[in-house]
Amino acid sequence: MFLCSVAGREQFHGLGSMYCRGAAAIILTYDVNHPQSLVELEDRFLGLTETASKDCLFAIVGNKVDLTEEGPLEGQEKGECSPNLDSGACLPARVPKQVHLEDAVALYKKILRYKMLDEQDMPAAEQMCFETSAKTGYNVDLLFETLFDLVVPMILRQRAERPSHTVDISSHKPPKRTRSGCCA
Repeated sequence: MFLCSVAGREQFHGLGSMYCRGAAAIILTYDVNHPQSLVELEDRFLGLTETASKDCLFAIVGNKVDLTEEGPLEGQEKGECSPNLDSGACLPARVPKQVHLEDAVALYKKILRYKMLDEQDMPAAEQMCFETSAKTGYNVDLLFETLFDLVVPMILRQRAERPSHTVDISSHKPPKRTRSGCCA
């Protein structure tokens, strides 16, 4: 397994196609708190899907869900809070989610159309779109377990379908030498 982050920054834009070539799965990540990150993801990486293999899987991942009002509270660090005016207690500073899972599903379906793949032959969009928190670990295991469960059988099937690149030398018999030519 090889994991590579090409980041969303412009300076890494040219590296994406190199890393996507031959990939079994690609994880496209955006920030659930910034709608522009999903727009940029589509703009910058939709074309990169061309270099991926025909049966490459795509996971669309909204990250930083821990910062949203809907996100899980576990794993919050001290100091990340805003005072509750009623009780004086410290509550995590959280904002409304700006990008929703439905937006990720729409991008996933757009990628399938762009690659001219039939939705019936690919995993369902709901199975390939996730909301995670890299900070707290929320849904990160689910993301990778889902990809492994889908990728490993696909790789095994591909290996079984193509001819072996292994040469069996144990059954090889050297040719008999015959005397011929000027030195015979």
